[in-house]
Amino acid sequence: MKKTINIFIAALLVFALSGCEKFLDLDPQGSENSGNFFNNKENGTRAIIGIYDMLQLDEGAGPDGQWMGHHHDFFMGDIRSDDSEKGSNDGDYGAMWEMLEFTMTPQIGFSSDFWIHGYWGVSRANYALDNLPDVSWDPAVRDRLIGEASFLRAYFYWYLVRLYGGVPLFTSSVNPSDFGKVQRASLNECYALMAEDLKKAIELLPERSAVPLAETGRATKGAARSLLARIYMYQIGTDIQNTTVTWQDVYDLTNDVITSGEYRLVPNYATLWEIENENSEESVFEIQFGVGATDQAPGSIGTNCYNFQGNRKDDSGWGFNNPTPDLFEAYNAGVTNDPRQSCVFYGEKFNNGILYGEKKKYERSEQGSDWLNRKAALPEKPAQAKASDRNIIVIRYADVLLMHAEAAYYIGNIGEAQDKLNQVRARARNSTYCMGYAEGKMDYSAAPASVNLPDITSSGEQLLQAIWHERRLELAMEALRFYDLVRTGRYFEVMDNEKNLRRAPGQEYGLGDKAYKQFPNLKANGIAKSILGPNGHHVPLMPIPQTEVQAWGLEQNPGY
Repeated sequence: MKKTINIFIAALLVFALSGCEKFLDLDPQGSENSGNFFNNKENGTRAIIGIYDMLQLDEGAGPDGQWMGHHHDFFMGDIRSDDSEKGSNDGDYGAMWEMLEFTMTPQIGFSSDFWIHGYWGVSRANYALDNLPDVSWDPAVRDRLIGEASFLRAYFYWYLVRLYGGVPLFTSSVNPSDFGKVQRASLNECYALMAEDLKKAIELLPERSAVPLAETGRATKGAARSLLARIYMYQIGTDIQNTTVTWQDVYDLTNDVITSGEYRLVPNYATLWEIENENSEESVFEIQFGVGATDQAPGSIGTNCYNFQGNRKDDSGWGFNNPTPDLFEAYNAGVTNDPRQSCVFYGEKFNNGILYGEKKKYERSEQGSDWLNRKAALPEKPAQAKASDRNIIVIRYADVLLMHAEAAYYIGNIGEAQDKLNQVRARARNSTYCMGYAEGKMDYSAAPASVNLPDITSSGEQLLQAIWHERRLELAMEALRFYDLVRTGRYFEVMDNEKNLRRAPGQEYGLGDKAYKQFPNLKANGIAKSILGPNGHHVPLMPIPQTEVQAWGLEQNPGY
């Protein structure tokens, strides 16, 4: 952390030139240093773009020279869940097996990559928040930038907290005198700081409709409200010290987003997963990427996310993050022809192997299941494979509706819970199959003749289960499933069933030469590396990097 959490003054000159060009392009303004950098609003904006730049950074050497390995959200949100297999071949990226089985140690680099990335983001946000309140230029611009820095600091702390639990909190740039003197905050204290930041962001940020087209992708009130609702849901399920946050809070936040009129479901679910439809009316917040001259940090403005998940056989990627048979079955449980399934799966055993109108070749030994992730597929390989310009959706309106439905259920507003759930289902049943589903066509002309996705009319526990199930179908492979299972206290039972019991020799996933890898110790290992949340829920955590434990005298997470 001595390297990780520091002031990136020198880096400002880098990210001033290489920030997210999709929504801002500013020219340099003469000689700048830490003393005069914030003397004009253009540089103030550059400082904020530098924080957004951290959202783009997939891997590489940062401004301080410290190397940060791969740290994609799907590693944690999908691969650690019942929705996904590690993928690729068995020997590739073995640290993912250790992550999944809870056998990783604090010494391996994998445990450091997420930590480094989170604190780099926090550090840049703190540098901006240290300086912006004292500037003398345009108060309206200043306040918006403070709102963005607050939103992004909360985003990066959320990134850390959901993986490591309570972490050291820094609300200003780190001084040498701080080294070794800041201990871990409690989980509850971390949630409180994130909420404080996001409430400030809600106050200061514009609505989406007030953001100029050239600045599309910057944070808004809707993004801040939605992120806070998501964090509150997780806090309710994981923070044993919580005495203040309730489902009414989640309901109020999501209701504000819904009644703002700023967002709506796109008519066709399939269009969400194509590059020409990014930043749609359904997008609440997504990470912006562009085409650059390099795929190496810090100059790259593209992402390696899609290359990581592409088909090895046709050289479109590395084959990771493959949907499980359990997820495949989830779409067929009482449902006929859910069009969303075509947006999640492609491969030899689905739709005759067709992708973007063309029948592809596949190699099962280079995949973890019979399918690849259609939401991560690209119509053609980018010129720089590790630097695709396709955005990553972080929050979309369908998730807001489903969060609202769950909150409405818990506060006893059953009719509203059903209504919001059924809005999502109605869109699904009126959607087409994915683009290029039919061989020889690159359009959305293919659609099921009939779809059995009726409105939900149940109440009580059945309604809650229906909301949770709909979240799985609607948000599959969007790096949310692990967190949904943890916050609802279902994680270890679900994982033991899918990754162990159903994969035992002679069971449905344990048959033949392509039997799925069994994880008999996952449940016991994971519980030993968890903290206790409300209602006896176990909340599994990653190990804090050993270098940080030793340098700062931090308490390590249980079991490591």
